[in-house]
Amino acid sequence: MKFPRLCLALALLGAAAVADAHEYYLPGLTFVHPWAEPTAPGATSAPVYFTVEAVSKGDKLVKVVTPLAEKVEFRDAGPASKPPLKSLSIQPGGDTEFTEGKRHLLLQGLKMPLQWGRSYEMTLMFEKGGPLQVMVSVGAH
Repeated sequence: MKFPRLCLALALLGAAAVADAHEYYLPGLTFVHPWAEPTAPGATSAPVYFTVEAVSKGDKLVKVVTPLAEKVEFRDAGPASKPPLKSLSIQPGGDTEFTEGKRHLLLQGLKMPLQWGRSYEMTLMFEKGGPLQVMVSVGAH
């Protein structure tokens, strides 16, 4: 009877590790599940979405770098023809979704297609919190 319980306990621990695998922490905020859709070969850009939760201290995302793209832009809601933002402010007092039709990141000058089921490295630079390395999941949202 101990073996099935041990298996169940290990399975639950594994599930908990997977659930936490896409949360990244800075003092005063939690950066949750950055993701993107797969891209076709030859695509030159791709949006990246995420949520910021448990914001107790305001901060500003000022730069993002990744080996995936030549640059990363901060985009606002509205037409793609609007110029990129200089930064993304994150205010205390709740959760903020950066998603389709709202503020998001835009990878420009993709160096390779984003493939379904893969994860890619990205480093976010916050004005107060400093660097935060995350993995962008493709297709998992």
